Amino acid sequence: MVVVIVLVTVVLAAVLYFMVSGLLQGPNAPPIVSLGPVDQTGGNATIAVFSSSREIAPSTLQVRIAANGSGSSTDMPAPGGSVVLIAGGYTVRVFWLDHDNDQLFGTGDALRVTGDSAPLPSSTRFSLELSLVTSSGSMVSGVTWTTGQGPRAMGVNIGRSTDGTNWILTIMSTPSGLMTSAVGLTITTSVGLTALNSTAFASLTSGSWSTNHAQFIGTGGGTIIVGDRLLISTSTYPAGYAVEIADTQGILYAHALG
Repeated sequence: MVVVIVLVTVVLAAVLYFMVSGLLQGPNAPPIVSLGPVDQTGGNATIAVFSSSREIAPSTLQVRIAANGSGSSTDMPAPGGSVVLIAGGYTVRVFWLDHDNDQLFGTGDALRVTGDSAPLPSSTRFSLELSLVTSSGSMVSGVTWTTGQGPRAMGVNIGRSTDGTNWILTIMSTPSGLMTSAVGLTITTSVGLTALNSTAFASLTSGSWSTNHAQFIGTGGGTIIVGDRLLISTSTYPAGYAVEIADTQGILYAHALG
């Protein structure tokens, strides 16, 4: 009788253990994914899957990308394919690199985040999250990174106004975040003498034209953006004079007029 009681006690304890384990772990415990460090080669981001507790069907996952706190989410891309998302006002693409070609997301795979046919914007904080497609939408894994500062150069196209009275310098590319109060224009003569001391773009206004004979026309408020222009008098600063655009970190653009 004692033996029977002991055996029953052991069996009940085992049953209770498995019941409690099931409650703690759940019959379908969510996967645990560890993402590796972010490789920013070429101005884009490649994020390796360092480990995954199991292979995951892509139909059960959503991906979210955000920039500077604002973003959007969508279903996982197809293996080798990409999805387009808006993050912080930027259009970005997220690719799934299914390295083992098993059409399941897991260890050894990678996610690649790029701009839309261009590198990611510089000096921008990004975050990427993977979550389950469930009512709770529980997050599986995530990673954050900040893109590099990018090249310290400004692309400028020099032309003339139709009446020939002004040089028109159109900004074709620029590092992000440059402020009109921090970037200045300097003009020198053909023999290197200073014709216009460094003057902040913010001070190159129509009201100061009689003094500077140069004007900045921008549409980005206090920020310099692509498409902004500088008008420079051709009579005051003839061909052969040179312009230099710079901030406290260095020269952004330098070229002769003409």
